[in-house]
Amino acid sequence: MAVLDELLHIASAEGLNAGGVPSASIALLEDGKISATMITNGVEDTETVYQACSISKAITALAVAKLVDDGRFSYGTLVANHLPRSTTDCVVDPATAHLMPHVTVRMLVSHTSGLSQHGFQGYIHDLPTAEDVLAGRPPSNTPKVRFNSIPGAQFSYSGGGFLVLQLFLEQVMGMPFPEIMQEVVLKPLGMLRSRYGALASDERNYAKAHYTAYTAVGVEYYRLVELAAAGLWTTPTDLLKAVAAIQQSLHTDTGFLRQETAKLMLTRIPQTDEVYSMALGWGADSSVFGHAGSNDPGFTCYAFGSHGGVVNAGQGADELQVPPGNGMVVMTNSSNGDAAYQKMISAVFYMKGWPRFRSLAGHYGRDDYVPYAAPGGTVVDDGWQGWLGVWKGGWQLVDDGGPKLVFDEFPPMALRPAAAPTKIEGGLRERLFVTHGLETAARLTWDGEQRVVELLQCEGARTLKRL
Repeated sequence: MAVLDELLHIASAEGLNAGGVPSASIALLEDGKISATMITNGVEDTETVYQACSISKAITALAVAKLVDDGRFSYGTLVANHLPRSTTDCVVDPATAHLMPHVTVRMLVSHTSGLSQHGFQGYIHDLPTAEDVLAGRPPSNTPKVRFNSIPGAQFSYSGGGFLVLQLFLEQVMGMPFPEIMQEVVLKPLGMLRSRYGALASDERNYAKAHYTAYTAVGVEYYRLVELAAAGLWTTPTDLLKAVAAIQQSLHTDTGFLRQETAKLMLTRIPQTDEVYSMALGWGADSSVFGHAGSNDPGFTCYAFGSHGGVVNAGQGADELQVPPGNGMVVMTNSSNGDAAYQKMISAVFYMKGWPRFRSLAGHYGRDDYVPYAAPGGTVVDDGWQGWLGVWKGGWQLVDDGGPKLVFDEFPPMALRPAAAPTKIEGGLRERLFVTHGLETAARLTWDGEQRVVELLQCEGARTLKRL
């Protein structure tokens, strides 16, 4: 059975809707081949476009890399030399005016420029100009973009920096940003369902923003001026075309990018943290590169691809846990979609036989999510019985025709094998179960040679020792 077909036996529309998500569009890249599916309670299909949210930054970064290859500028180019005074005046004051001349393209694309403003909500009615947003002038709904730290000194995620990058690209290329992206990336890679900025006037197949599976935002979607940061409409299939192009570029001299540039784009910056694992516009660890996105309200998504260990050896992931030529994208039209894509990606790792990950690059840093249950009929390994007994905090693991979890004086609740990979280390293999009917899971694992239960609940995880 194909992986996405099997995923549909694990992640149903009913379960998705119960978690607050009306639809999830999913595409899988396996050994360079793309397949797609849709889970929905509506009319969406695999050609429906969604807001890519901050994944827009990663595709913008791909365009930057291509323009570096084409000699239009370098990562070391000083952006202030190419921006009008009206733009730079928006982000400086007398105390910080001396900082702007030191900001480079590399700093903007790696979130080390020192500029503020994490993200953008978008607009329903009157749109501000890009300079209005930078200056915090009406009708902008975000504060002035300003220097929070010294350029190059630290990683600090900055949508404001990407808006400056957008204006820089327009000045260098002499055309509107959507046209730049169409010419440099989208058209060459055959991303025919992708577009920065406003939807085409005849576009009808687009997802509408939701708070929950049944509660729409009230407008179909918010419009954005901050296109480089969050303004891409696309499909998972199209995003995987970009992922595949990067993968090819890493292993050949005839790819979309020069091999040297592709490697540089995915090499982690020294200032980053383990959650973002930030490189030049993409998160990247020793196994995968990726990016998450959230346009709140209404859209959440995540994309990743494997790089075969070409970069970042030993940095933040098990070595080569995802074989080269693979990747996945999940896009949802809900503010609650992050829990869904975490579970779906985990389930695919489980079905593909890839090892457990503690995090994935590009702001997928949680290790305490509750996964989906494995399909009915999945065999329960008897090895779980080594964890039978009473655990601190009023918990027990009992054998009542199978594993069951007990809290205090409540009746036992059945445990089902989880659709998530587990760790094998030093000959010791952990087990993972989900509690039927609850957002609770139990990881039966080890602390050294001591058995422990890691209890995963809706508000995080805690480790239980045996009494």
